[in-house]
Amino acid sequence: MAKKSLKRTSLRDGAPCFARAKLDEVLNSRENCIIGFLDETSPQLNANTQRLRSFSKALVKKNTTRLKANTFGFYAISGNSIIDFKENSKKEAVCEFLKKIRKKNPDKPIIIILDNLSHWANKTREFAEKLDIILVFLPPYSPDLNPIEFIWKSIKREISPLLIKTLYKLKNVIRECFNRFSKSLSYARKLLMGS
Repeated sequence: MAKKSLKRTSLRDGAPCFARAKLDEVLNSRENCIIGFLDETSPQLNANTQRLRSFSKALVKKNTTRLKANTFGFYAISGNSIIDFKENSKKEAVCEFLKKIRKKNPDKPIIIILDNLSHWANKTREFAEKLDIILVFLPPYSPDLNPIEFIWKSIKREISPLLIKTLYKLKNVIRECFNRFSKSLSYARKLLMGS
């Protein structure tokens, strides 16, 4: 793996109004490296995001199954996207997921853009550096700068009306949706076009 001198950075440096400019700078360097967005979520079946309009009393079936799947996703603009399920979001689980990202994207340096969650401990940052992965942290409360958030929203909308009874089936549906949605760059189009 060729080492590039890419500096670890943060979109939090300076005022939030400069976050967009820094993100554009990272996105423009995508020819020499793999760029993607990382986030985790816990889709659950009892969160109903379906809307219903009816002129009469509607019959609504609601899933009361208490299943949820702690999910890590890497939405790659260049390179290969990946999804995985972990028991928790502790630093060990994050490091394991970073290893899987590197294994699926072996040849170039990787820039991962992510929110600043508390589980991004120093151990995680050091581990990423050993894997030639640069972590770029988004400013707080800026989900619009992380297009994987829109993939999660789409997945939750898809699973909401389903009556799934096992965690195995839930994970398979989430994986299938993620793989389908992550093939499209439309979720990142606004960032890529600079609007």
